[in-house]
Amino acid sequence: LDALCQRYQCQADGLADFGYYTTGKAGEYILYETSSDLRDSESIPLKQNIHDYFKAEVQAHISEAWLNMESVKIGYEISFNKYFYRHKPLRSLAEVAQDILALEKQADGLISEILEA
Repeated sequence: LDALCQRYQCQADGLADFGYYTTGKAGEYILYETSSDLRDSESIPLKQNIHDYFKAEVQAHISEAWLNMESVKIGYEISFNKYFYRHKPLRSLAEVAQDILALEKQADGLISEILEA
């Protein structure tokens, strides 16, 4: 029991947040298996504690929810467009119109026939 509390950095009454539910007997807990139908994942801000986020954002809505700390992955998500995108100005309308007219010449006036019909 002490090893579990130390591992999850909580008191004995907080072990239910990690899937260990008391049986009513002192020091005896039931560990439920995860159900893939009920499993969900969250992206949490890196500065925020996982357990604090869980208590505030998940357990507030689903009281039976619990954390599987073995499946926790800590990483960072980078928006490549935000940091590495280089803006290219759009072509002018005259250039686009010129390209369309050139394509129409290649199509032997097919575009004008379609538009007139």
